[in-house]
Amino acid sequence: MNTASLSLEQTPPLSVPLRFFLTAPLFGLLASFLLLYEGPDLLINRWHPATLAFTHLLTLGFVTMVMFGAMLQLLPVLVGCSVPRPILVSTILHILLSLGTLSLAGGFVMGNAWLMNVALVLLGMSFIGFIIVINYALIRVKWRNSIMTAMHFALGALAVNVVLGIGLGMLFGGLGVILPLPTVLIHLHFTWGLIGWIGLLLIGIAYQVVPMFQITPQYPPLLTRWLVPLIFIFLLIWTVLDILAHLNKIPFIIAQLFPGLIGLGLSAFALTTLNIQAHRLRKLPDITLNYWRVGMIGLLLSIIIWVAGLLWPGLAIKPFYPILLGVFFIAGFVLPVIQGMLYKIIPFLIWLHLKNQQLNVLKVISMVKIPNMKQIIPDRLARRQFFVYLFAFGFTIGAILLPTSFTYVLAGVVLACSFLFLGYNIYRALWLYQSVSQEIANCNSL
Repeated sequence: MNTASLSLEQTPPLSVPLRFFLTAPLFGLLASFLLLYEGPDLLINRWHPATLAFTHLLTLGFVTMVMFGAMLQLLPVLVGCSVPRPILVSTILHILLSLGTLSLAGGFVMGNAWLMNVALVLLGMSFIGFIIVINYALIRVKWRNSIMTAMHFALGALAVNVVLGIGLGMLFGGLGVILPLPTVLIHLHFTWGLIGWIGLLLIGIAYQVVPMFQITPQYPPLLTRWLVPLIFIFLLIWTVLDILAHLNKIPFIIAQLFPGLIGLGLSAFALTTLNIQAHRLRKLPDITLNYWRVGMIGLLLSIIIWVAGLLWPGLAIKPFYPILLGVFFIAGFVLPVIQGMLYKIIPFLIWLHLKNQQLNVLKVISMVKIPNMKQIIPDRLARRQFFVYLFAFGFTIGAILLPTSFTYVLAGVVLACSFLFLGYNIYRALWLYQSVSQEIANCNSL
């Protein structure tokens, strides 16, 4: 693991990212319970309130929760610029995002306009606060690299998505706001959220964590320099053209050109990642490599499904199509990549903080043994959870294509087991940290 380019002395307190990482599996568990409770209706109709709640529990409660923690942790380490008052900032953002996500999901499920409006306020404050804090840190950095560029564009995409989300939330929240083309805006909201915010940020993070943790060659400079800006520009152009096409101002074929270009860009990232992983400098088994490989394959499959819907409109109007596309992108690409990141970032952070604590007391060095990263979250536990996740993903796809009570119960139970297992592995790492940290503190008092 090459950490020479990192500003490890700038790393924030462990509680800053860990509060987000510990909470994320709980929201995944809530999404699983919702799937069990609602049954076949949830994955049949994308406009079903429970489907919208399920989607946001995953995208906000799990995915964005992890991304908030990762950004607050990686920004100081990667670019050497710390977030001001990190404990206070992370605490406020964590509370706002958690309560906002719960309110939004509850508002959808119960059809409660008051909860929807509460969610708008809480989520709006959390995202606006996050964007301001991260941008404040970024603008103080005098130099630029591909990771910072990706962060800037991901934040820009998040800002666009927040505006769309607030507008749609005001529509569903019964505030009397009249929006043109609400269906189109919903599509734009999901696209900017999944591809713009989550996709671009994951690409930027991959530029650093894949070579560092998986001991691979670096991504090609041409890709790291141009891929994220081009995808962002294509998203902007496509947004304008798609609205014009739905207003019958231009032919749809013109707007459909740019999703194809976005798909090519995402495919280039997936194929490049698989290629550099195939040329790893160290060939030792690594379970997180499997998560990333599944994620890249899931991304490629979601692109194929997306393009198929563009080429064959008859497929795109099938009720299962948008849900299948979303499941492949979120559960087939985003979830495995994030889980693979967590299994590297969390052990590294715990090891780093224990090492720093140990070095602060010289006499402890010979008295307390710091566990290595493989001991903090053993490969055997991560591997077991990986296979549970694979079954959950497969059963969810099966429930979409063959919607019966049995397939939904099976998918919901295994999905819940996957998030439970992930949560156990993370909390187990925290318990180990607390145990060793206390041991160091006890030695220091001798």
